[in-house]
Amino acid sequence: MFEEKNVTNYLAEMAQKSIIQREKLARKELEEYLVSVGKCTNAEMEELMQHFEFVSANKNQIIIDKDEVIEHFYYIYEGIVKIYYYYNEKQVIERFENEKGFFGGNFSHLTKVKGTHVYEAVENTSLLRIRQADLEILCQKSHNIEHTYRVSLENFHANFVRRLTYFKSFNAEEKYREFVQNYGDILNRVNLKDVANYLDITPETLSRVRANFDKR
Repeated sequence: MFEEKNVTNYLAEMAQKSIIQREKLARKELEEYLVSVGKCTNAEMEELMQHFEFVSANKNQIIIDKDEVIEHFYYIYEGIVKIYYYYNEKQVIERFENEKGFFGGNFSHLTKVKGTHVYEAVENTSLLRIRQADLEILCQKSHNIEHTYRVSLENFHANFVRRLTYFKSFNAEEKYREFVQNYGDILNRVNLKDVANYLDITPETLSRVRANFDKR
């Protein structure tokens, strides 16, 4: 019994150390990105990073559910998040976000309008998040923080618009090629039915396209 307790304590201690190490690396990664797109002073960056909280989501866990007011802005350190909504009771996948991606910043905390989208972890996922209300206050206090946040949103918006563009004009093979170019690193981590849903093609068409693509 004593040995079992020691082993349990040891494993719990190692798990805690792993969490602390991942949080440290996540904060370093996010800060490096924010420095690259913004003009924050060291003091401003330190204050901004202090407001971020490290959280985890298990595989298939709902991070944000539909009909919720989104209160946080998220950064993905590890994992994949699937964003979808329902139309005529059918799940429609809008996009995937993976490592170094952001989600949640839709200002519903200001309007208090409930969201229509579901944000679900595809695999065990590690995140940094900041309360939208805190971020708004920081943006009001500091032009540099506001600039950094705005540039981050603009980068996200530019990528999102580009994805919509190829969906409007590309055929199935072109959509898949674009998916591989943009999401190639997660192709083997996401259910193929979800990939077909995202590409708005049938699973059978996806199988055919993948087979042709692999021959090249």
